[in-house]
Amino acid sequence: MACCGNCFCCKCCCRESETRTPEELTILGEFQSEEDEILPRKDYESLDYDRCINEPYVEVLEGISNKKARQYEAVRWVMVFAIGVTVGLVGVFVDFFVHIFTKLKFSVVGDSVERCTDQGCLPVSLLELLAFNLTFVLLASVLVLIEPVAAGSGIPEIKSYLNGVKIPGIVRLRTFLCKVAGVVFSVAGGLFVGKEGPMIHSGAIVGAGLPQFQSITFKWIKLNFPYFRTDRDKRDFVSAGAAAGVAAAFGAPIGGTLFSLEEGSSFWNQALTWKVLFCSMSATFTLNFFRSGIYFNKWGSFQLPGLLNFGEFKCSDGDKQCHLWTAVDLSFFVLMGVVGGLLGALFNCMNKCLSKYRMKHILPKARVIRGTLWRDPM
Repeated sequence: MACCGNCFCCKCCCRESETRTPEELTILGEFQSEEDEILPRKDYESLDYDRCINEPYVEVLEGISNKKARQYEAVRWVMVFAIGVTVGLVGVFVDFFVHIFTKLKFSVVGDSVERCTDQGCLPVSLLELLAFNLTFVLLASVLVLIEPVAAGSGIPEIKSYLNGVKIPGIVRLRTFLCKVAGVVFSVAGGLFVGKEGPMIHSGAIVGAGLPQFQSITFKWIKLNFPYFRTDRDKRDFVSAGAAAGVAAAFGAPIGGTLFSLEEGSSFWNQALTWKVLFCSMSATFTLNFFRSGIYFNKWGSFQLPGLLNFGEFKCSDGDKQCHLWTAVDLSFFVLMGVVGGLLGALFNCMNKCLSKYRMKHILPKARVIRGTLWRDPM
């Protein structure tokens, strides 16, 4: 829109352009600079989660026998178990190599500190520590450059996927490899990040890719598996994988199921609840089994349920007067629950009162102000 020659018309044009959003300016082609331009993402699309009930689909349903339906359901349970075991093994891999790299770093730096304490070369030890951290962080940064979708925890992207938004590359095998390796090097490099958040993204990728038996990154991985080719089936497995990631990270199968039910998915059914819980239990069992064997050499002792733990709480052998908790400790936990509930009720009450106050006193004035600003001077 071109402005007129007189000053009054220019003011009108300028005021109208200022009221437009950056998206509207982009559509009209009137953005003022390249930074204000918002390019449309044509590669983002919606997933087909709704069943199209038509005559061919009804004929397919009628042609499925009870034996074939039971076989389909049995294969689904097997795939859910495989997803849980795989996510648990991914957690073992991440934790093992983080432990190896961290032990290597601190052993080298520790020996250098002991040697330089007498020789007076402690700055060299600090430079060695800095070199280790920079090397690990640089490797993690290079992996993010290879696959930018692997940056961050990946939880918002997985929530978007479960709600029907298909983000390019979010559940691909290359993203999974960069994610797992990037988490290992980031944690080993001493960054303020954890293994728990990316486990959700990694579990979702396992859930999306394992039942497909094919890969876009590695095209030679392509098996003739006739099941689970729809977006609905893939969504259910992604929900199970995300829940398994939470369960493996925190050692909480029920917590993983509740996360997927409450925070992640907008499409749910009762049958999926048991499958997701079974997947979460499989992931927790696998991670706990292997970590207990690797670190304590006691296979099946189940001493390390998740990646996030606060150490092992146990009484010393022979101390019969030791108790892990008493009635006084239990009362404190009850008190904490009561205080938390009261604070939640107070927050809801304050939020309700504030919303009523805004509706009664602020919004009408805002409409008057908006009407004054937007009114045409003509």
